[in-house]
Amino acid sequence: MKPIDYQSFLLFGDELISQARELVLSLWEEDRIQADLKVDTTPVSEVDLRCEKFIRSRILERFPDHGVIGEEFGITNQDAEFVWTIDPIDGTQNLINRIPTFATILGLMHRQRPVLGWIDHPVLGESLKGGIGVGTFHNGKRVFLNDNLEGLTSTDIIGTNCPATFEQGDHLDVLWKILKFHPQVRMYYDAYAHSLAVSGSLAVMVEYNAKIWDVSATQALIEGAGGFYRELGRGLDTGSNTLFHVAFGKKTIVELMSKMILED
Repeated sequence: MKPIDYQSFLLFGDELISQARELVLSLWEEDRIQADLKVDTTPVSEVDLRCEKFIRSRILERFPDHGVIGEEFGITNQDAEFVWTIDPIDGTQNLINRIPTFATILGLMHRQRPVLGWIDHPVLGESLKGGIGVGTFHNGKRVFLNDNLEGLTSTDIIGTNCPATFEQGDHLDVLWKILKFHPQVRMYYDAYAHSLAVSGSLAVMVEYNAKIWDVSATQALIEGAGGFYRELGRGLDTGSNTLFHVAFGKKTIVELMSKMILED
């Protein structure tokens, strides 16, 4: 069997993310970004739609036998050996309110396993890329998530998403467990939290009710940096999309948090 050339996929993704960044920044310069509400009441903007259309078209033009799963335009050939995941703008609410922490997320899965990922914050100029076999990089610098065998320290920060997210599916008890477990907990939103965990600023990030386009890139990036990604459970949203409950970051701390959360 011919070995997979992940480096060539990485270079293709780099080019794609760079071009998507240019598109997003050109639209960011407009005075007002229009948005509508989707059926699930989350916002979608012209930037989301144009960015995903561009990325999808480039992928299928280059790799017509690959699959694509995107937040805005659904699934194409999901049973393919290679499937790309796209969240064109993770943090649309931030985008339309001129909060620059939103990001474009791109992932590549091989036989359903995340292998490569990109998280790009166009306005902040922050970008992460990499994955299995190629390493993980933050603005070109290699990232190593060195394990802390002593567990949580007083200066370590745990990241979570907001109470409303945990409330979906009745998981508020998990948030209260986390808040009682460690004094240094911060609530971050969308891909910015993932970038903080991948780069090592957060010891661990715990997120509930994420979709595949939110987490596939992150799993590849975390594992490429030597960190640990743990699935804590799954659910379904009203549109029958799988929701992932996950913890990721430095290995020993992820294991510690996972054990605490899953205990009765």
